[in-house]
Amino acid sequence: MAEWTDPLIRTLIDERRTRNDEFHDLGRNRERFWGTIASKINQENGTSFSGHQCKEKFSNLVRDYNTMCDFMSGKSKARSRTGARYFDEFRTHFWKRAEDEFDRVRGINTFNQRRNRGSGNITSAPSTREVERELRSSERRLSRSSSIS
Repeated sequence: MAEWTDPLIRTLIDERRTRNDEFHDLGRNRERFWGTIASKINQENGTSFSGHQCKEKFSNLVRDYNTMCDFMSGKSKARSRTGARYFDEFRTHFWKRAEDEFDRVRGINTFNQRRNRGSGNITSAPSTREVERELRSSERRLSRSSSIS
């Protein structure tokens, strides 16, 4: 059985990053997706990883990143050497589904629900106009923050 070396992990990460939209568009059955990543790694390196092994390795990389987050926040005493090695790259959360306007509206509503839960206030759902105003506002904030980076 082949061992995961840094160049192999690099290929795995790069493939998963560049194909993130495809990954999220597939829904639940992603077996073929991971199989194509395994094929690329195997062709380039003469290895014999399965799609399942690639999926598990990537899941472990995300887990190691989360372990390092818990360690740095003081939630845990455990740390991960692998998580530390790839920490800067994984803190971009490149593997997550890109947020769209529906996610932003949901986030606003969820925040308002939590805020109002403790105060006993019950607020109605925002109007379409309020949602559109908030979307424009959040888009301006996002464009400003991306231009700063």
